[in-house]
Amino acid sequence: MRDKFLLIAFSLIIFTNFACAEFVFSDIGSSIVKQYETSEYIKADLNMSFENEFLNSSFEDSLGNSITLNDLLTRIPNFGYTINSSQQTINSDFYVISFDSANFSLPSTAGNIEYQLNFSKRQVFNEEINVTAVNNSIKWKIDEKKEMLRDIKLEIKKFDYSIEQILYKELNITGIETRLNKIEVEYEQASSGEYENILEEISEINIPKSVQEVKNSTPISFYPKEEFIDLDILASIAGSGNYTGEDSSKYLNALNAWYSDNLKTKITFKEILITYNKENQIRLRIFDFEFDKRELKNDAYFIVEDLQGIAFSENYLEKKLDGYIYIEIEDISEIIFSTRQDVTLISVPVFIAPSLEEIEILGPIEEWKPIYWFILFGLIIFLVLLIAIVIYAGIQMWYRRRYENALFKNRNNLYNIMTYIQHSKRKGMSRDHIMKELRKAKWGREQINYALNKYEGKKIAGIIERPFKKVLEDIERNTEKYPKK
Repeated sequence: MRDKFLLIAFSLIIFTNFACAEFVFSDIGSSIVKQYETSEYIKADLNMSFENEFLNSSFEDSLGNSITLNDLLTRIPNFGYTINSSQQTINSDFYVISFDSANFSLPSTAGNIEYQLNFSKRQVFNEEINVTAVNNSIKWKIDEKKEMLRDIKLEIKKFDYSIEQILYKELNITGIETRLNKIEVEYEQASSGEYENILEEISEINIPKSVQEVKNSTPISFYPKEEFIDLDILASIAGSGNYTGEDSSKYLNALNAWYSDNLKTKITFKEILITYNKENQIRLRIFDFEFDKRELKNDAYFIVEDLQGIAFSENYLEKKLDGYIYIEIEDISEIIFSTRQDVTLISVPVFIAPSLEEIEILGPIEEWKPIYWFILFGLIIFLVLLIAIVIYAGIQMWYRRRYENALFKNRNNLYNIMTYIQHSKRKGMSRDHIMKELRKAKWGREQINYALNKYEGKKIAGIIERPFKKVLEDIERNTEKYPKK
C-alpha cells in the first residue's frame, strides 16, 4: 500500500511539472525570410519567453530538420536565462532568438514549398517560401548590380565634369563595371561547383544607393593661414635659400606680402553624401582652387597635407614628400581635389608659395632720432601753411573776379562810375552827396558801395588785396589825353 502511494505521488509531481512547462511566442519582433537559394539555410527571428521549459524540447520543421532547445541556446551569445539543473528546465524573459544558427537546410530542388516550423509540437511559423536554383540567382544578382551601377552613373552625370571624374575614382565605377562584365563571362562558362565562388564575388561588389550634394559655397578669396604654412617642407621642396628656423616670422610676413602682390586665388567648396545604407555613409569634401596669375613673377607651388582619401580630378603631376603633396602651378590655372577628412573652407591645410630664395625679406627699419622728428614736423607745418596761403590767394582771386564781374557785367560801366567818382572828389563833393547823385542816376546800392570802397582803398568784403589801381590809372591817362572842354 505504501509503495502504491509513493508511485502515485511521483506521477503527480511529474505531471505537474509537465503541466507548468510553457513558452510564449510573440509576432512582434518575429519574422521569417521567404526567398532562398538551394544552398542556403532557413533564416528567421523568434521572439520567445520560457517558463520551466525543458531543455530537451525541440524545434522541428516540415522538411525533417530538428534541433533541441539546449543545442540552439549554446549557439546564441548574450541570451539571458536561468537553468533549473535538477529538473533540466529554463526560465527567461522575451528575447529575439536568431534562428539562422540552427542550420535548417532547404531542399536541393527549386520551387515553392509550404513550410512549417514547430516547437514542442506547437506551430511557430507556417509560410510559403520560394527556393531558387543557384544558377538563376547568380544571373539575377548580376543584373541587379548592373542596374544599380546604371542608376548611380546617371546620378553622377548631374555633376560638373571635374566632380564627375572625382566620383568615378572615389567609387571605382570603371573597376566595378569591368569586374561585373568579367563575372558575367565566368558565370556563362562555369560549372555548378563554381557557383558558390561566383556568388561570393558578386556579394563583394559594393555600389552606393545614392550620391547627392548636401553643401556648397560661392567662390571666395583664399589666403593661407599661417598655422598651415610649413616653411621647412617648402625648403625641402624648393630650396632653402638663406632660411633658418629663427627667421620663420620674417619669412611668413614676406610670404604674405608676396601672396598679395603676385597671386589672387578663389576657392569653392562642395560636400557630397555617398549612401550605401543607413550605417554606411561617406561624406566627400571637394575643394576647387582657381588662380589669377597675371601678376605672378616667378614659379610657385601648391602644397597640401596628404589628407585622408585625397584624390585629384586630373593628373597634375603631383608629388609626395613627408606627409605633403605639392604641385607646380606654372602651367595650371585650377586645381580640384577631394578628401574624406572633415575639413572646411577655413580649415583646409593648403598654402601656395615660391621657393624661399624668391621671397624678399625686408631689412630692419632704423629708429629715427628725435631731431629727425622735429625736422619732419617743421616740414609738415611749412607745407601746410604754404598750401593754405596758395588756397586762400586762389579763393581771393576767384572771389574778386567773380564778384566784380557780377556787379559790372560790362567793364565800361565800372570805368564810367569810377570816372564820375574821381571827378566828383576833385570838385570836393562829399561821399554822401556822390552816393545820392549816383542813386539818382539809377546805379545800384551794392555797385555804389563797391566803387567808392575801391576808389577810397577800403576793404571790400571777401577781398584782402589793395584797391585795384589799373582802372584809376586808365582814367587819369584818358583825362589828360582828352581834357574837359
